[in-house]
Amino acid sequence: MRHGYSLDIQGTIKNPLGKPEIQAPEDGFTLIEVIVSMAILSITFVLIMQLFSGGLRASRTSCDFTRAVVHAKDKMGKLSREPVQESGEFEDGFRWETEVQTYKELEETGLKLVKLKVKVSWPDALNKERSVELTSLKLVENEE
Repeated sequence: MRHGYSLDIQGTIKNPLGKPEIQAPEDGFTLIEVIVSMAILSITFVLIMQLFSGGLRASRTSCDFTRAVVHAKDKMGKLSREPVQESGEFEDGFRWETEVQTYKELEETGLKLVKLKVKVSWPDALNKERSVELTSLKLVENEE
């Protein structure tokens, strides 16, 4: 430093007359910059966590629907062999019910079309009732 110059507490270099001459560079961040960056990071973190939890929820829903379709296909196979109306519950909490209705009678042939319906239902993670329904037609002999 040149003769007669001084450095005060704020880092300002003063000439011999006491007037500021050169401002020393400031290192670091201001409090406002730190607060704004923390707010941006917080908002970003919350958005990423919401996306992650939404993906997990969608995966769970997809898995439940797949399981329900497998159960319904299994019940439809049994219903095709023995068309009876009944209901029950699977071991994993899924409920099922079957319905058998005459769809159309073909009088000239002595046969009829029977409508077979299988409904599988379950509560999702938010306790909202979900269901899958399979419907099929089967040709059977008329029981007259």
